[in-house]
Amino acid sequence: MEQELLPTCDREVFQRVWNRVMPQDREGCPIVLESAEEALPAVMVKPAEETEVPCLCLGEASAAWGDQLRAFIDQELAGQRRCQLLTRRVQGSGSRSLAALAADKRRRAKRLSTAYFLISGVRYWPAVPGDGMPLQPVPVQLREEFRDCQRGAAAYRAAGAGTADSCLEELFQECAQECESHAWTIRGVLEGL
Repeated sequence: MEQELLPTCDREVFQRVWNRVMPQDREGCPIVLESAEEALPAVMVKPAEETEVPCLCLGEASAAWGDQLRAFIDQELAGQRRCQLLTRRVQGSGSRSLAALAADKRRRAKRLSTAYFLISGVRYWPAVPGDGMPLQPVPVQLREEFRDCQRGAAAYRAAGAGTADSCLEELFQECAQECESHAWTIRGVLEGL
């Protein structure tokens, strides 16, 4: 068994702390302390067992989802911008609801961007386009936003069902639930007009 020995004073400190934290040997623990009866206490590291490494959560095996993640990020940021623009055209509680939706869409884009980074090692955060949205009556824009939330929820659910990465699946399912909730918030804003 390979062992990594620490200097005597470090070993004693380590052993005292370790005994406080882990008073008895636990199965599967890689640290083994030699007994107190031995002349020079040493800390030994158990050799790693040969095991098959499972598919990592948000790992390279999920790289095939890169294009889809970028598309979702783009959609969330565009939705954020649309909601921000609508807050200026809607009064009262509807404006506050739309501002909250814009913030939620930005947070969702950040979570998706983080997943993309963990999978690819590349940070993806596109520039948000300016005020290029065509000016339509507020109810028409809200109706389109409502439908966009429904389409987004369906796309996230389909993506979640199609991935073998449990972490990515969970992220997609959470995003789908948030989109469905946002659709009902938009319906409430329309009812308040």
